[in-house]
Amino acid sequence: MMSILDVKGLTVDFSTNEAVHHVLKNVDFNIDKGEIVGLIGESGSGKSTLAMTVLDINSQNRQMSGNISFMGERIDNIKKEKMRHLRGKRIGFVPQSSMNALNPLVKIKSQFFETIKAHTNMSMEEMLSLTEKSLEMVGIDLSRTNSRPYEFSGGQRQRIMIALSMILSPELIIADEPTTALDATVQLKIIELLKNVVQQKHTSLLIISHDLHTISRICDRIYIMYAGRIVETGTRDEILDNPVHPYTQKLLASRLPLMCEPVRVTGISGTPPSTLKKYEVCEFMERCDRVLEICRTIRPPECTSSVKVACHLESQLE
Repeated sequence: MMSILDVKGLTVDFSTNEAVHHVLKNVDFNIDKGEIVGLIGESGSGKSTLAMTVLDINSQNRQMSGNISFMGERIDNIKKEKMRHLRGKRIGFVPQSSMNALNPLVKIKSQFFETIKAHTNMSMEEMLSLTEKSLEMVGIDLSRTNSRPYEFSGGQRQRIMIALSMILSPELIIADEPTTALDATVQLKIIELLKNVVQQKHTSLLIISHDLHTISRICDRIYIMYAGRIVETGTRDEILDNPVHPYTQKLLASRLPLMCEPVRVTGISGTPPSTLKKYEVCEFMERCDRVLEICRTIRPPECTSSVKVACHLESQLE
């Protein structure tokens, strides 16, 4: 199967006047054609930085090493102009807080036209037809093309952003926290919408979230990220039914069941590690209740194509 996106050994630091922040650490992941892949982790784990690094929209004060390939071509060192051509046309992006990414005073139709004009030479009639087809796909009434974003609800604006990201049928969509700030019912509708549109457009999707259970509904595979590292990866069923890394287990245990009876939710004690500190051992050790003696002196293996869990417990189970 053809790999749409292939990331190898991606390490990203950001320099400030005071210090260097170590945000991504030797990250490996890939997305195949037609796949829906989830990237899950707490806030601050580096998920959005990973997305923006792939898209090259966070280059200020950034030091980066590793390889990023799209459709078999290296894109981590291409010119800015070529990267701008890829964004929007071949790689779509639904940014975090995307409901606020639309210009509130500009008609929806005009914002779609702006994206189309940046990448094609379509006539006005062709642009209008494509815009209407895209909005229709996500369930927006075509009579609303002359409306402005502030006239739509939060869920409708999220649908519009999804339509905008897919308007030119890119090979890959990156959706960063697409259900944040939406109520539970709308979240499920947005997730199903993403799944349906991806299938209709025959594209691939990287969906980023801290909500493992909501996102896992549509994922083929899942990567779990903690403190800038991939700590576990597997199919949806492997992650949900047989999680190995203690962090993944705690993420699953910390969900709130939809039950009327009082329930005890097991949270994750402690706080995420600082990006200012370089760790010689496992970053999760300070919050882990299953620490082995080996954990105190030796780093666990990195998650790669042959290693699915970055934890010494994996070797104990074999």
